[in-house]
Amino acid sequence: QNDWERSRAQREREERLLVTAWYNMGLALQQHEGAVAARGNGGGAGARSFLAQQRLATAARRARAPHGRAASSS
Repeated sequence: QNDWERSRAQREREERLLVTAWYNMGLALQQHEGAVAARGNGGGAGARSFLAQQRLATAARRARAPHGRAASSS
């Protein structure tokens, strides 16, 4: 019983982390697209594929990362 409760609590924490990560990624993408649109380059933002949007979100996240972390990924 106690092990089951612990594993359920762990699954719930992991699920909350995943949902938070997706939310933050979407928020970063919206902020990035808003910045691009403000500069006048966002004409085809609605026509981007899902993968293109994910690449933009990743690039935006890496641009904000501390220099030590960004350099270690290459």
